[in-house]
Amino acid sequence: MDYIGIGKAEGARLLCGGDRVTVDGHEAGQFIAPTVFEAGNHMRIAQEEIFGPVLSLIRWNDYEEMLRQANGVRYGLAAGLYTTNLRNALETADRLEAGSVWINSYFNLASGSPFGGFKESGIGSEYCKETLNMYTHLKAITLQNQPGPAWFVPTA
Repeated sequence: MDYIGIGKAEGARLLCGGDRVTVDGHEAGQFIAPTVFEAGNHMRIAQEEIFGPVLSLIRWNDYEEMLRQANGVRYGLAAGLYTTNLRNALETADRLEAGSVWINSYFNLASGSPFGGFKESGIGSEYCKETLNMYTHLKAITLQNQPGPAWFVPTA
């Protein structure tokens, strides 16, 4: 709710939601209606990870400026793209500094796909083979079955 207040105070346009809701059977819970703001990239609600059903929508007309703004944040957990142009979607997904990029869906976690963030978002990647590498250190151990003569002992 603090972030919703910050968004309003900074001049973001509240498009929907923004209120607490009560869920039957869970009256002691802290629930917020799905909330959408039209915001500017400079606003805190666009720069920080709010976590919750809160979305900051930023309009843009210049593709390179959009990428600069999207990548110009401290975090990079996930991004979502909606488009009919698959070529542009794949190029954009490649250029975005985010651990997961979903095209024409959001939070579509496929089994075995890595999940983790870039920069200050998330810690490593979870749910994939690469996860095992985060918890291990490679070490090379070479074994010769029988020791040979010592290389430092002179033979005369």
